[in-house]
Amino acid sequence: MIFRLLIIALSLAAPIWGAASTAQTLVLVSIDGFRWDYLDWPQAKNMRSIAAQGSRVTKLRTVYPSSTFPGHLSIATGLHPTEHGVIDNYFCRSDRSDCYSMGKGRKDPSWLTGIPLWTLVEQHGGRASTFFWPESDAPFANKLPTDYRPYDDRVPHRERVQQAIDWLALPADKRPDLVTLYFSVVDSVSHTFGPTAPATLSAIIEVDRQIAVLWQAIESINTQQDADINLMLVSDHGMSEVDPDMFIDTNTLPRPKGFKRVNGSTRVTYYQRDPDADIDGLARALDRMSDGRWRRLSSLDLNERHFDNHPGVGDVIIETAPPRVFRRGGGKNADLRGMHGYPATVEDMAAFLVAVGPQFQVGKVIPEAHQLEVYPVAATLLDLSLPDNIASDGGSLRAILLAP
Repeated sequence: MIFRLLIIALSLAAPIWGAASTAQTLVLVSIDGFRWDYLDWPQAKNMRSIAAQGSRVTKLRTVYPSSTFPGHLSIATGLHPTEHGVIDNYFCRSDRSDCYSMGKGRKDPSWLTGIPLWTLVEQHGGRASTFFWPESDAPFANKLPTDYRPYDDRVPHRERVQQAIDWLALPADKRPDLVTLYFSVVDSVSHTFGPTAPATLSAIIEVDRQIAVLWQAIESINTQQDADINLMLVSDHGMSEVDPDMFIDTNTLPRPKGFKRVNGSTRVTYYQRDPDADIDGLARALDRMSDGRWRRLSSLDLNERHFDNHPGVGDVIIETAPPRVFRRGGGKNADLRGMHGYPATVEDMAAFLVAVGPQFQVGKVIPEAHQLEVYPVAATLLDLSLPDNIASDGGSLRAILLAP
C-alpha cells in the first residue's frame, strides 16, 4: 500500500511528457521600407498568405521623422525619437561637438536611452538573439543581447534566416524568448529606382521568399517540439516617389556664420553654434526664398510631432514634401527615385504589420495602429513588466493578442 501511494505521488510530481510549454517566443522581423500597400501586391503572396492565418494592421503609422534608425528604435523601446535619443539617421546636438551617424551607439552608447525589448528580456532573466536590428549591437543599460550580430549588409538573406531558425530549433530551455531579424534590401533598392520600379518588385519577391522559409520552419518547430513561437513582421516606414527635376539644391540655401547646417533630405536643420548668430534673420531669409518649395516648421508643428525638447532638434528647420527632396547639386545625375522621412500625414510613409502564431488572433484586421504600440504588445506576449515611461499602453494593437 505504501509502495502504491509512493508511485502515485511521484507520478503527480513528475512532468507530463508532451505537455505544452508556457514559455512564449517572439520572432520580430523588420523589412525596411516595406510600404503599407506592398502586402497586397502580387509580389508579397507568401506574406499575404501568412497574414491570413493571423492578424494584420493595414497602416502602421510612424514616428517623426519616418527614418530608419528613429523608427526602429521607437519600435524597439516604445519611445518617441526625442525620448530614446536617436532623432534621425544623422544629426547633431547643441550640447555636443560631435554628431550621431547610423550605428554610432555601438562604440558610444551615450547617444542612446530607453530599454529596448532585447534588453528587457535579458533583465527578466530571458535570452534575446538579435540579427542586425539597428543598434541591437550597442549596450543599453550596460547590457547586450545574449546573441547579436554587428551589422554587415553583405550577409546573404538565407544565412540570416537560417541563423534565426537555428536559434528557434534549440531545446526549450535554451530557446531565445526574443529573436529579431532585419532586411534592408527593399528600402535600398526603392531609394535608387523608386517604390514601384521592377527592381523594387524583385526585392519584395526575395524577402517574401525568405519570410515563407522562416514561417514554414516556425510551424514545424511549433508542431514537432510543441513550442509556442510567434511571428511579427513590421516595417519602419514606407516610401514616396521623388522627382529629380524638382530637387532643391542645398548649395543655394543660406549658410551664415555661427550655424551648422545638416541636410536630412526631407528637411534641413540649422544648429546655432554661436550664441550671437542671428536666428531671426536666418528664418526670414529662408521664408523669402521658399517660393512654395518648403515650409519652416513652427514650435507648434514640432510639438504636435513630439519633436521638441531635445538638444538634437535644432534651432531652425525647413521641410519639403514629395516629390521634392533637398540634395547637394539638386537633381543633376541623381540616382535617387524614392525617399522617406516625411511626416506621418504623407500616406506613403505608412508601414505595415503582420502577427501570426499561437498567441495572436486569426483573421483580425486593424485599419490603423502606431509603431509605439508594438513594444507594449510584444512585452505583454512575453510576460514582461513594462517600463513606466513608454509612450503607449498598446492601444488598438492589443486587439491582435488572444488575451489582450
